[in-house]
Amino acid sequence: MKIDRSTIDRFLEPRLLRALARMPLMSRRVVEGAMVGSHRSPFKGFSTEFADHRTYVRGDDLRHLDWKVLARTERYYIKRYEENTNLRGYILLDCSASMRFPAKPAPGRMTKYEYASRLAAGLAYVLVRQQDPVGLFLFNDDIVAEAPAMRSLSHLRKMLTLIDQTHPSSRTDSGKALNTVARRLKRRGLLLIISDLMDDPERIVQSLAHFRQRGHDAIVIQVLDESELHFPHTDTVTLRDMESGSLVTVDGAEIAADYTAKLNEFLERYKKSCFEHNFDYVLASTATPYDALLTALLSRRKR
Repeated sequence: MKIDRSTIDRFLEPRLLRALARMPLMSRRVVEGAMVGSHRSPFKGFSTEFADHRTYVRGDDLRHLDWKVLARTERYYIKRYEENTNLRGYILLDCSASMRFPAKPAPGRMTKYEYASRLAAGLAYVLVRQQDPVGLFLFNDDIVAEAPAMRSLSHLRKMLTLIDQTHPSSRTDSGKALNTVARRLKRRGLLLIISDLMDDPERIVQSLAHFRQRGHDAIVIQVLDESELHFPHTDTVTLRDMESGSLVTVDGAEIAADYTAKLNEFLERYKKSCFEHNFDYVLASTATPYDALLTALLSRRKR
């Protein structure tokens, strides 16, 4: 794959790098990894934070013998500690046709896919900078492309080039694609799901439950255009579905209130599911500067 330097500069602008300077991305849960780092591991060894005891066996290092327990019980126990390890992150980026919206962005604005790509680039950069491996899945009605979890700058460049060379297309089947990702991931990690979630909420909610059952942590970022969040039409207008191509003519003034009610119900379903699974949910408007959104997300995650 040819790596275009201009692509890297476009995704990781100086203002974004300044905003992300010294901002960590932490997991709220235990993670699995191969190197010592700053995240809690499920594997117990001899580190710094006490975990539990186990019975002494011949050959154990007496430095880890709990002498206080021995004095109280006259039994030999070894103290065990939590090991710290690295976080394995995976970016799940929606590249379905609905992410091309709007077809003709206003000057200075982006399509949802362009905006989501900047969020993905910033999060991948933070993970690589803190020496955590990060992988990528691009999906629409299935997995379109993927990159394994690695932590080098050259790998980051390849990921950004892959994102840049992928063009939103096809219909969405997020439930199917996300369940495929869940089956492929063998280790627990932090999933960064970036999508407009324009699909059947029940199927996506089931996918989130699947991730939770497998022990993953997750941040769900729902990217919507400002005109999707606030219905802008007051006259009769013809709307086209970006995935099916079907057309529908509506009276904007008549449907505006109903649209808002349905939208709030739609968004609330995702918020509730993320809350139930202790996942972060972020509603991202493409009108919000992406560097400001990432800074706020990472600051909240750190707390």
